[in-house]
Amino acid sequence: MTVEQLLTDALHGTDDYLPSPDLFAKVKRSIEEDAAHQRRVRRVLTWAAVGLAAMVAWVAAFIDFADGTATMPWWTVEVLTTAILVTVVVILGPVIRRFGMGLTLEVFRSNRATSERFLVLLDFAYYLVFTAFILMTTNFSTQTDWGGNLAGQLESVLERIGGLLLVMGILHALTIAVLPVMGLIFASNWRRAARVALGSEAPEPNPPAEKADRVATVIVWLVAAAVAAQLLLFIVPGIIGLIIGGSGE
Repeated sequence: MTVEQLLTDALHGTDDYLPSPDLFAKVKRSIEEDAAHQRRVRRVLTWAAVGLAAMVAWVAAFIDFADGTATMPWWTVEVLTTAILVTVVVILGPVIRRFGMGLTLEVFRSNRATSERFLVLLDFAYYLVFTAFILMTTNFSTQTDWGGNLAGQLESVLERIGGLLLVMGILHALTIAVLPVMGLIFASNWRRAARVALGSEAPEPNPPAEKADRVATVIVWLVAAAVAAQLLLFIVPGIIGLIIGGSGE
């Protein structure tokens, strides 16, 4: 058989090929997602340019050069710093949520609604924690550690921004580490509740699932023991101090 005949037979074989019924929908969805991504990138770049222009205009309006030294009223730097902190929190919140959605869906794959509720609770915790951070680090008067110059205040500004990013990174690293454990405990409780609801009609337990349930139980007891130990370390010395102090009087 010649090469020409082989090619002819191969091409005739494609006549019986039926394309996937959802191929057009997949291609359309891919195009729409790409277009949405491009719009999102353009929107972010536009807002970044607007924010940078506003920052430059704010600094240009208040900065003053005297004797070769740059000076600005302390409150203008404070307002600019607070605006930067708020912007970081507002921008990174949705970004972290979008990238964390896949992880929570995987961890709570037995119940999608639980994953969505968990993300909502994380959003509340995120904004409460970092709103508190911004409020607690805001200055309402000039500080002595600034040394009365712009350089000292800028050093404090960088410490605040770095502190915010550090706390944000630590908390989300802890969330990533704890989330699989929470998923294991949730899945264990969900299986046990399902078996109790089925009663005698429940199927035979799966050995890997039973092992996961034992691990979840051990983790819960270890956490409870750690919390109890911490409470004892704080409460018992306090009670002893009160007793000794009362007897000393």
